[in-house]
Amino acid sequence: MPPGVPLRLAVAAALLLTFATPVRADAGLTAAVAAVYFARTVDAGLHDIAHQRVMEISSCSGCMNHDLRRSGTAEVLGVNSGMPNPAASIVQGWRGSAVHHAILSDSGWGRIGCAERVVGTTHYFACVLATGGAVASAPRAPPPVTLSLPDTALPR
Repeated sequence: MPPGVPLRLAVAAALLLTFATPVRADAGLTAAVAAVYFARTVDAGLHDIAHQRVMEISSCSGCMNHDLRRSGTAEVLGVNSGMPNPAASIVQGWRGSAVHHAILSDSGWGRIGCAERVVGTTHYFACVLATGGAVASAPRAPPPVTLSLPDTALPR
């Protein structure tokens, strides 16, 4: 093997791990949504869609939109960086957004799948919701709140 090849392979592997962190179903995100709103039926198919969505929104600038939302679903998307608890922070952000809050507080969306992707220090989130599922006496979520975050808490 030529000199330096093992080092180049190690550097390539490190870069791959740094820039292509795998997507994972995030039970922490699902639990954070349930804690603020209510528990839903966790759906493996919706997790698969959520995985696809975080890959899509994290793959390019300008992709953080709902253009690729799957038919028959609702979704909430988010991104943050540098938060001590990224999942809890994103759920609080959704709570403070009238549109996201309306989706998450609607008990008609009884099934959920969530995923998170981390690229460097940036966390990308997607929760995909669909009708059906068993939602046991979904309580009304509190109304949205206006959050005052310091400029350093906002994504750049």
